[in-house]
Amino acid sequence: MNPARLCQAIAACAIPIVSLSGSISTASAQQPTVIEEIVVTGSLIRRDSFDSASPLTVVGQADIANNATPNLGEVLVNQTFNYGSDFQTNTFAARPQIGTTTAANLRGLGAAATLNLIDGRRAGGNLNNSLPQIAIERIEILKDGASAIYGTDAVAGVVNLITRQDYRGAEFSVFQQQDKGGDLREQQYEFIAGAETENGHITMAMGYKTRSTLEHLDRPRFTREGFQTSGTGNPGVWLVPTRDEDGNLTGQSARLRDPGCGAATAQSPGGGDIGQKGNFLSGDPRNAIEFALGLPPGAAGPQTCSLHFGEFWNYVNPNDQLSGWVNFRHQLTDNLSNEIDFQANRLKTDSRGTPQNPGGRIEEFPTVLGDHPGNPFRALNADGEPLYAMDDGSGNPARDDSGNVILSAAPTDPSSGVPFNEDVNVVELRALGKLGLLPGANQPRNLNPDGSNTGNATFDSTTYRLVNSLRYTVPDSTWEVGLTGILSNTRTVLEAKNSSQSALVAGLRGELSVAPESDPTGAEGLRFWNPFSTQALNCENRVCEHTGTPDFANEVAVLDAIDIQTNNVTDTLFWSANLLATGDIMEMPAGTLQGAFGVEYRRTRIDEDIDDARNRCDWHEGGCGFDWRADQDIYSGYFELAVPVIDRLDLTLAGRYEDYGGGIGSSFDPKVSFLWQPMDMLSVRGSWSSAFIAPSLTQQFESENCGLETMEDELTADFSGSFRVACVRGNPDLSPESADVYNIGASIRLLDGDLTLGVDYAVYDFEDRISQETGNNVLRANFNDFLAAGNDPDSQADIDAWIATMEPRIFRDPTGVVSRVLVNRVNAQEMKHKAWDFFGRYNLSLNGWGDFNFTLNATYIDQFSFDLGTGDPQDRGDGAGKQNEQVAEIPPLPKWRVNGTVNYFLGNHAATLRVRWIDSFELQFNSAGLQTLHGLRGGSDSVSSITYVDANYRYTFDRLLGDRSTTLEIGANNIFNEFPDPFFNLGGIETFVHDVRGRMAYLRLSQEL
Repeated sequence: MNPARLCQAIAACAIPIVSLSGSISTASAQQPTVIEEIVVTGSLIRRDSFDSASPLTVVGQADIANNATPNLGEVLVNQTFNYGSDFQTNTFAARPQIGTTTAANLRGLGAAATLNLIDGRRAGGNLNNSLPQIAIERIEILKDGASAIYGTDAVAGVVNLITRQDYRGAEFSVFQQQDKGGDLREQQYEFIAGAETENGHITMAMGYKTRSTLEHLDRPRFTREGFQTSGTGNPGVWLVPTRDEDGNLTGQSARLRDPGCGAATAQSPGGGDIGQKGNFLSGDPRNAIEFALGLPPGAAGPQTCSLHFGEFWNYVNPNDQLSGWVNFRHQLTDNLSNEIDFQANRLKTDSRGTPQNPGGRIEEFPTVLGDHPGNPFRALNADGEPLYAMDDGSGNPARDDSGNVILSAAPTDPSSGVPFNEDVNVVELRALGKLGLLPGANQPRNLNPDGSNTGNATFDSTTYRLVNSLRYTVPDSTWEVGLTGILSNTRTVLEAKNSSQSALVAGLRGELSVAPESDPTGAEGLRFWNPFSTQALNCENRVCEHTGTPDFANEVAVLDAIDIQTNNVTDTLFWSANLLATGDIMEMPAGTLQGAFGVEYRRTRIDEDIDDARNRCDWHEGGCGFDWRADQDIYSGYFELAVPVIDRLDLTLAGRYEDYGGGIGSSFDPKVSFLWQPMDMLSVRGSWSSAFIAPSLTQQFESENCGLETMEDELTADFSGSFRVACVRGNPDLSPESADVYNIGASIRLLDGDLTLGVDYAVYDFEDRISQETGNNVLRANFNDFLAAGNDPDSQADIDAWIATMEPRIFRDPTGVVSRVLVNRVNAQEMKHKAWDFFGRYNLSLNGWGDFNFTLNATYIDQFSFDLGTGDPQDRGDGAGKQNEQVAEIPPLPKWRVNGTVNYFLGNHAATLRVRWIDSFELQFNSAGLQTLHGLRGGSDSVSSITYVDANYRYTFDRLLGDRSTTLEIGANNIFNEFPDPFFNLGGIETFVHDVRGRMAYLRLSQEL
């Protein structure tokens, strides 16, 4: 079979498939739901009830609305068994969070371990913007391995969005919410319409939502008490030659901060308060330790010039999202039906960040000569007296054959020669900082008025998805045969900032060619780039001040040449063909044996167009990046059998064979599950399955991609927790992750069905977890190798020799400080996760006084053990009840999460009260140095438990506008405006767990049309 031709034929003939997940049909938009024969998530066989041998959570339309959020991903975040989904922004944390592409992360096993479906069909990784929320009937969440049914990725479970395909009528909805202080606002506008056609049904929906920005300084308490200090600032730190009392070079150099560092703090609008904008515009002479503990400069380490970056970050990134959906079903004949499902969505999001990031190829920088017009390092003798050099005849200092300045006969006598500055080498420097905000200085035109630049999450993503399905019912039988074709395409344009390495080097030499607006021809000659404080200050004899007329301001054209904005374009194409037959096989003594049999072909292709600057290796931070393309073909065969063993005991057997070819190979994954109902009130269920996750194309073939991490280096005793660059590339030798998944559970119905109680116990046993090393993993392994080779950590000679010859994956500046680390993706991890889920529901009717519905859901994590396979004790342990920041693949895991909800209904009135309790957890920073500082500042070893309370009230007007109903709802999430205590880490709050927004009050209006 030629798969490409098969897919082309399917698309050309518009042949669709049977839906893998049936829907709940509704007679009208107002009538109650009637359950017919359906397909429940986790099975391919149509049944007449929701009874499932696997643990299934159903989030209905009302439950979705009660979450009161335009962000569908936040509905998943609020499920007690979901851990580590990003719904806020913390792009430079150890586990970066964008907050606009929230994906399910069932059990905290990673977004890649949860398969996303729409009406039972593969939907890609991000459901957050896939459909207008008004188009969703319910969300079915399977908390069990399902690779035997759906294939790769369905390890932790499945999230299946069921749409309102049978909706009749029209409805418009408006939702608006904002936080207590009005800093953050969100709006959502949605419309749905559906109608019967001559031989079918059509439904369409559209949605638009927009969100404003919540900056770090909108929550100044977390900024002030969190970590937001970088030792790589602008102005920077330099290696400056030292001289003796006579002015002669000693042959040694001193690490000195730019003399203008901190000189303009008094002129900064925010002064020295990092909770205000425009703080420390000329840098802070204290390092992170000194700032955190209130120590003077130099008390805890060598000289530095820090930049406080908190004012440039967001907690919530702004975005605009537009989505549309159309579903058309047509009965072609009595036995043949056709369904076309089309979705389109676009997400545009912006982000903020520092003017330029730290970390870069400073080892390639030239020596900055003393004749650089901005050089503030006046040559001084050991007594601090200014020195003078022989005049070379043109007013410049004369130099010998080695390039050293020749002192005058009386080097401290001003009349004996000309003044000169030292030749210096950079130690720490970011290309752009806050100096450009000072009066008299300049900024690149691309920067925002507050000095911020593009962050790490500015992108524009557009997705189109077409599903075309055909279902044939075999006459005089229970068998149905379906053929489905899916075509999906996503284009993402990621905007990124960086500095041009070639412009930086040329600018330091005075060889930068620019075409300023004042001289488009560039005839004025070559330019210098001034990296020193003299771009904004006046310096004399290494003493600087701000006068408003700097010594040598950078031209805007120079800064524009350095600050580059690039677009990376990624196209992801997915198509599949699936043939499925389901029906009754035979009668058995205890009932009917049912089966489902199918074959599937899938193809995924990724084409990434890296920006021209990285193609030319012109990125200062990260270096090179090259275009790449990869594709993958997958062939599958699968089955499912529903076997009635005895009365009230059903056994389900399923299996799936998938062939990936190449280095991945093939896999067969079986699943065995049972449902035993010994009496009407009691159900017992259990399952075992093997499951797998194939490495993604990005994990296998991506070209080098670099980002920032906080790192510490035991070899050089660098425990500052400063940002360094970590670069990773694809590994084509990765093997699939594999897991054995077990579940056992029971539920009981009491009080004539008004009370339901249940419990499930789940075990996930992983092998070959695909793990991306952190920079700290590499640095710790390097130090352990250093010790294992018999070296002395107190011997500088041993350290220097090791750095010179034994570190192929570690790059350092001239003083030995780490600047960049190459990290790998490897099959290294073993993990075992054990958890308990508890649920209860009670319906209480007070007759004429209304009806109550009480629900309780809770999850307890019993174990989340891991072993990265490195042999390092820090790379193994149990993550339950801990923050787990040092292991990228494990999110924060509070042991307990509990949600309790009370719903009240009386006629047209309805109200909801929900309580969400999150257990305490032990802090475990990626940086041991930062955690030590947190303790020295009086911080606790753990984050206390927290309780969020949500409430709403809604009233339905039957005939407010004509004969159509109108529903008005008001409410708030976190009505008591609860916040956790800050801690001394990035952002000051664990945004995977806690909500930095505070109270969010909302208003919703829904109008039938």
